[in-house]
Amino acid sequence: MLTGPIFAIMSNTTDRLKIARIVFLLLLTACGTSEPAFEVVQPELFSAPGAQPNAWADYDNDGDLDLFVGFRGAPDRLYRNDDGVFVDVAPELGLANVEETRVAAWGDFDRDGHLDLYIGFPTTQETPNRLFRNNGDGESFSDVAKDLGVDLIGTTRQTSWIDYDNDGDVDLFVAFRYQANRLFRNDGGTFTDITKQSGIGDPRRTVGVAWFDMDMDGDLDAFVANQNGDQDGFYRNDDGWFVDVAAKLGMDSPNRPDEYGGVGPAVTDYDNDGDLDLFVANYGPDALWRNDGGGIFTEIASGTVLGGDFHSTVASWGDFDNDGWTDLYVAAYLSDVPEAPDHLYRNVAGSFEIATPSMLLSRGASHGVQWADFDADGDLDLALANNNLEGTHQLYRGLLTPAVARRSIQVMVLDSTGVHTMPGAEVRVYAAGTSRLLGTRLVDTGGGYCSQNVMPVHIGLPRGVNRVSVEVTVLGPRGRSMTLIDDVDPNELPNRVLTVHASR
Repeated sequence: MLTGPIFAIMSNTTDRLKIARIVFLLLLTACGTSEPAFEVVQPELFSAPGAQPNAWADYDNDGDLDLFVGFRGAPDRLYRNDDGVFVDVAPELGLANVEETRVAAWGDFDRDGHLDLYIGFPTTQETPNRLFRNNGDGESFSDVAKDLGVDLIGTTRQTSWIDYDNDGDVDLFVAFRYQANRLFRNDGGTFTDITKQSGIGDPRRTVGVAWFDMDMDGDLDAFVANQNGDQDGFYRNDDGWFVDVAAKLGMDSPNRPDEYGGVGPAVTDYDNDGDLDLFVANYGPDALWRNDGGGIFTEIASGTVLGGDFHSTVASWGDFDNDGWTDLYVAAYLSDVPEAPDHLYRNVAGSFEIATPSMLLSRGASHGVQWADFDADGDLDLALANNNLEGTHQLYRGLLTPAVARRSIQVMVLDSTGVHTMPGAEVRVYAAGTSRLLGTRLVDTGGGYCSQNVMPVHIGLPRGVNRVSVEVTVLGPRGRSMTLIDDVDPNELPNRVLTVHASR
């Protein structure tokens, strides 16, 4: 690797990225593997510049995924999916916000079976954040943020709907760049600010947060990525009281210069050992924290292709080639630069190689990155958002052959009443009739740049696996509870999605 000594002599981030692009192209040439295949979807529609967060959800309950995109310099858009063809319906639904939108998080806060949307803004506008309640008619949303006391003002970043107290409804966490983070407990559709009594009000400059049960004790913990040289935090949930254990675990990234900092954390089980690992896109060298069990993590990106200094903003995991190993897309950002190089890393049995398609080198992301199977063919598609004035927010369809695309299963986790209240649940897939683990995924708690999706988790299946068993672990009053569905044929599932109604 050339990254260490060469980057050390560069005087600024732009110079480092020029060298990074050269190194990247050399590695891509040396890799010798075929490029991942994608095609552009409706380029005339997905062409507006200024896109930042993007988030998938089936807002109209018609069985396919729709896409919300927040903008600066243009009204927000909500693309309704009509059998694989997208139409912007934000103006007619009251969601075409004209303020610069930094945050988009889908969640069903009132447990009515219709997904609601929280969006956030920067302080430069003095615009209160908005909570759009889905009125359930497929035709309108209403802003109820002021009525519910969550109309916060501040440079808002990662917002997550999560059930931190395991009481069966989703609570609201809001991270801020220039003020303390906030946590609101959901009390049956109303909210109580419990930031002070919970201890999670990190005052540092937070831009990204990842929630997962890192110590497997039955409740959600929060990794907090902080900017401008601030140390990162890792808030362990001890029965509703949060303790920052990042320094104790060696995960706080101390002594960073002011231009370095954590930006975009992303969680998955990259090595298929059954526990959840953490990648952090950084200003500075990116990091991959391998979960070694018992709440202990080891940083393993340093010295590999994953550990470069690319001024990364966001990361998103997805098994684009359906080989059973989840791959990683990492986007980079430079102010006033239309295209800083992105990286698509192919996971080869737990090791990584660069596999970025040439078409994404000129039409990459700067902020939003989301994998989703919007056309229900079994392989993952890719939505990117570039907020530069010359950028776009392209949607790319995955082009695996039908036989390979069918080597996958998707799992939608709902509670026993059929409502989406379990972000942070874990899905494990095994070869049917065996203990052979094929993959572990997390029900989304936020990511892809200040966004949160509500969609099934996707797991690619290796060759020769035709039937699987699905294990869903949810967090509740009894701690970690498991639901097992044996002997599933993915080809017999509607849209290849298994819906699991799990009990806490």
